[in-house]
Amino acid sequence: MDKVAILERKLVPSGKVILLGAGRLGIRVFERLIMVHRGGFYNLTVFDGGKVEENDFYHIMKGAFLEENKASFLKRIFSMQDNSYKKIVAIPEDFSFSIPQKKEIETADIVISTIAGGNTLPLISQIANYCVSKNIPFITTNGVFGFGNEKIKVFHSLNNVTEGPALFLKNENFPSDSSLVTFVGTGKLIKDELPITPMNLDRIADEIVLEALREYYRRKKSERKRTNR
Repeated sequence: MDKVAILERKLVPSGKVILLGAGRLGIRVFERLIMVHRGGFYNLTVFDGGKVEENDFYHIMKGAFLEENKASFLKRIFSMQDNSYKKIVAIPEDFSFSIPQKKEIETADIVISTIAGGNTLPLISQIANYCVSKNIPFITTNGVFGFGNEKIKVFHSLNNVTEGPALFLKNENFPSDSSLVTFVGTGKLIKDELPITPMNLDRIADEIVLEALREYYRRKKSERKRTNR
């Protein structure tokens, strides 16, 4: 076996990422995660208790049925009979921080949240605190509104955020100084009266997955160095 073939055999998926939310942004994040080749994450676990509705055009275009659970849909579409390459776990319930859900979080290498809208700030804060306490990187959003040409901004730690709905988290019990928490988004608020476009959702999903992969591989490299000492 030549050296290239040996190296290729080493480039296999590993680790676990948990995705909270499989809506318009979540499905895009999931697509990018599952399509990473020669590496990426082995276990992709998705939480979402929502069902596909008539205006979920992206889900329907991808083959979803009306009233189908969004997490279960992703598993149905992307799962393979052989889980030796990548494994998809669909949990058809909203994340509410139950004891089993907390235990699930503890097994993750990266946690990504696309939960937004309504009064979700306390939940986001709770998840962030728990991830930080377990030394697990947490990536969440900071606004998805905009026409599609807005700059997608990435902030590491809440203290570095200069605009966007993430600023409201400063009123919560949030780990503001932790660099384990990353915010990605346009920084636009619902009061700005801008639409949510597929262009921005695609670009935000790109940045979220880039951040997840960079941090996971950075940690893997650091762990190898410690092991080899």
